[in-house]
Amino acid sequence: MNRKKTAAHPWLQLLRAPNLFTVPGDPLAGFLLVSGGRVEARLVCAVLASLCFYACGLLLNDLADVEEDRRERPRRPLPSGAVGLGTVRAVAGLLAVGALMLSFAAGRPAFFVGIALLVLVSLYNLWAKKIAVLGPLVMGGCRGLSVLLGACAAGAATHVPPLALLAAAGLTLYIALVTNLARTETLADPPALPRSLPFLGLLSAVAPIFFVALNRADPLGPFNLSLYALCGYTLYAGFKIHRKVTYRTAPPIPPIIGQLIRLLLPLQAIWCVASRSLAGFIAAVVLLLLWPVSRNVSRRFYAS
Repeated sequence: MNRKKTAAHPWLQLLRAPNLFTVPGDPLAGFLLVSGGRVEARLVCAVLASLCFYACGLLLNDLADVEEDRRERPRRPLPSGAVGLGTVRAVAGLLAVGALMLSFAAGRPAFFVGIALLVLVSLYNLWAKKIAVLGPLVMGGCRGLSVLLGACAAGAATHVPPLALLAAAGLTLYIALVTNLARTETLADPPALPRSLPFLGLLSAVAPIFFVALNRADPLGPFNLSLYALCGYTLYAGFKIHRKVTYRTAPPIPPIIGQLIRLLLPLQAIWCVASRSLAGFIAAVVLLLLWPVSRNVSRRFYAS
């Protein structure tokens, strides 16, 4: 049993195990916002495709950085030899093919989004991530397309509802700003502006959903009350991280990146509840339960 655990450990490092819990919520939220709570097999295909795209991107990231890691992070799985380069290349290729096949199973519109997502994932890891502004935007776009993958799987072929577009745009902006902060993680004293921006991105993602609920015919209905509570708590959690990272003597950036990524779980829960359906409410509860699980896993595996 210990041997299996040891063999799996470098793969869980490569795949940033704590972050994997935040991936299914993207297509899940997009699907529910379009379907209004209807659940079908295409949702499963979209969720699995999103996980495969994400995992493929993480492997490509380490493959692209292997020479740099040999100099600066020799304990990483690839430079240390814990996992072979050929094996990782083969697994990344299989994940890419599997992701496209699952996207196709989710419907033709989802397949086209899947192709775009694979292009962005490859573009980021092989070129754009070294470029200021462009790199973070491409990374944010990958998560935004993951929301649209779910939306298209639910049938949004030619018209994506405004709430689903808001979810995709909010997630794109938030992750772009978190990625921008991650670019400073090796600096002893990161600049103040990148440390401040992720909370503003979170606020920009949450505020539209709050006002949409407030302007509905039943602003004090059960779904809206749930939305107010989730919005408030998500912003409170984000502000706590914001205060921590903007202290004059700021903590190390990598653990902060993990905390900011895990905030995607309550953010996704907000969008699920915004679907005003029982399925959306159940999905939100599951996502919130995954939040502490992801935090516990982060004690053994890094997220950045």
